[in-house]
Amino acid sequence: MDKKLDNYLKSVTIESDSQPVFFDLKNQDDQQKLLSLFELNKIKKVIDNYGEQNGELALVNNPPLIAIKKENSTVSEGVEDPEKGLWIYFPWKDTLVHSLDKEDYEKLRLSRNNNLISPSQQEKIKALRIGLAGLNVGNPGAISLIQEGVQKLKMADLDILSLSNLNRFRAGLPDVELDKTIITARQIYEINPFAELELYSKGIQSDNIDKFLLEPKIDLLIEEMDNLKLKIAIREKAKQFKIPVLMVTGNGSNIIIDIERYDLDENIPLLNGYLKPEIIEQISKVVPTTDLREKMSLARDFMGKEYLVKELRESFDRVGIDLAGIPQLAEATFFRGATLAYFTRRIAVDKDIPSGRYLLEVDKLKLV
Repeated sequence: MDKKLDNYLKSVTIESDSQPVFFDLKNQDDQQKLLSLFELNKIKKVIDNYGEQNGELALVNNPPLIAIKKENSTVSEGVEDPEKGLWIYFPWKDTLVHSLDKEDYEKLRLSRNNNLISPSQQEKIKALRIGLAGLNVGNPGAISLIQEGVQKLKMADLDILSLSNLNRFRAGLPDVELDKTIITARQIYEINPFAELELYSKGIQSDNIDKFLLEPKIDLLIEEMDNLKLKIAIREKAKQFKIPVLMVTGNGSNIIIDIERYDLDENIPLLNGYLKPEIIEQISKVVPTTDLREKMSLARDFMGKEYLVKELRESFDRVGIDLAGIPQLAEATFFRGATLAYFTRRIAVDKDIPSGRYLLEVDKLKLV
């Protein structure tokens, strides 16, 4: 290989900037800052459909205009004016977008939730602060939550994206070796640049659980981590602080939902008793040198092998023999993400669903 090319490849660093930058062109300082980005060739693409956004907003504000627009194509869609609204720069895409301001943007973006999510529910959803610990499933869960109106998320994961994740993670080859927190944050900001995100790119550790849960306090913990000790430790803290916990587990093409309403009853056992005390005891004794077969058995028994489909149950015995990891499918992962959003509303907004284990089994669909 050419030595110069080899040096370039080794010197390239991964871009970790994950926040958009806002510009109000009524402000002279913002004009100069934006001009500097152009002069530095940092902006490769400009999208300005502000007039169309205004036209859509007019229909949301006055739905009877829809009939007029269909009959009369000359109905105005708004005027492009650089000093109206905001300009939002997405550095990881070298792209500048002209947007409505925050209030109008959110009104328009969430308008198609109307009548499936009531206005009062939507306001409650916006006020929620959700903690997602683990982003393999937390990623589609976070996207679904944001699309349904959640504004404030804490997200924790210590892993970078690997190639083997691409059978189920909402990302692509250009994203490998990026932190999963960074990838998820970027995806969220592209949907809602006004979202309030707090990232824990080193994941949940024993010394940061209190901070994750309490500073500021979350309304719901979505727990999707792989580390068995931490899965137990964070539940014990959630129980102490009366924070409800939601976990959705893939089971082949099916899913298992576990809900622990510690906000209603801090005396319920971990995982509502489905996690046996003897398994908790065995997990507490796991160390780095613990045999792989024992670790796999504990991971299986954490859920209870009697609840797992045959293929998944058998897979735990095959890891390290003819499998490199526990199999997971995209269909179940995205199903789990949507289910997380649904049960978040049921727990934190409607407050009408009790603790317990719930099964969604697409394998048992019947033709009617």
